[in-house]
Amino acid sequence: MNGFSVDQKILRDRFKRLGWTSYKLAQEVGKVRESVFGELPKKPGNLVTAVEKVIEDPNTSSFKNVEAAIRAMGGDLVIRWQNAEQVVTSYEEVNL
Repeated sequence: MNGFSVDQKILRDRFKRLGWTSYKLAQEVGKVRESVFGELPKKPGNLVTAVEKVIEDPNTSSFKNVEAAIRAMGGDLVIRWQNAEQVVTSYEEVNL
């Protein structure tokens, strides 16, 4: 388990809606990994198994692979903190 929970139906539905093959998703994931993560280029064939695993069960895939697949399919990741405290990191005095 990777420590987060992703609804696999959401990923599968998006993948089907795009009409992509695993190879096409692997191509797009490769582009994301290069541009966002700064990785060296990889052949799509080397990423097919990883992207198939993400679509089949994202909760057993690495976060990096899940994030790359989400971004490749035009999605964004959002983090919502629960029970977050407001913290003042600086302030400015104003004379009236």
